[in-house]
Amino acid sequence: MYLWKCWRDTRGFFFIFLIIASAIMPVAAAVTEGTHLMADPGTIALSTMLPTMLLILNGAALGLGAIGAIHEFSENTAHFLFTKPRSRAYFVWIGWAVGGVELLVVGLVNLSVGWLTLSHYSQHPHSQLFGPLKAQRFVDVFVYCFLVYSLTYAFTAVLRNGLKGLGASMGIMFGIPGIAAAIRVRWKFKVPVPVELIGSLPMAVSILVWISIGLLLVLAAQLVIERAEI
Repeated sequence: MYLWKCWRDTRGFFFIFLIIASAIMPVAAAVTEGTHLMADPGTIALSTMLPTMLLILNGAALGLGAIGAIHEFSENTAHFLFTKPRSRAYFVWIGWAVGGVELLVVGLVNLSVGWLTLSHYSQHPHSQLFGPLKAQRFVDVFVYCFLVYSLTYAFTAVLRNGLKGLGASMGIMFGIPGIAAAIRVRWKFKVPVPVELIGSLPMAVSILVWISIGLLLVLAAQLVIERAEI
């Protein structure tokens, strides 16, 4: 079963990041409390939770995107898969979906453990963590890492090389803010970067647009792969 093959190929990397996501917040808070680095460990848990999640999810997105795609679309594997009685689109989207679910699980586990850690050290964790502004930032982190994952998966699948796909994805995601800043300075025109508001669109619509862009990246990879020579 192809779904099981995709899970088998990526589960080692997934479990590594799952352990990191579930351990980093309680360990950091316990060390802070034990060494008395801060009077209130809940403060450091709250202040570091968002950047910690971004760091973990971004690493998982890059890794799962590259590893998931290269296992399926390297030269030898692609030749084997494309001779099977399944469409190439099926292989592209199933592989992407498995890694996407794993990425979502890592993020949710990190968020849940962070909330439990904050609950242990704070009296009002829900209002601190899920206020309107804070909640929006967590959504932004998930959407941004979804884009990173989709871009990395798409490039790796098309280039059939994990390092090239990873490098292309990182180059684009790191280069976009610089290009947008240069355009803003030179032509006084603001180019939205992931996952900023797009023009005057509401936040929810902007998020849907960014998610759609992520899906379009995978669709583009599918179209290229369908026309590739075996």
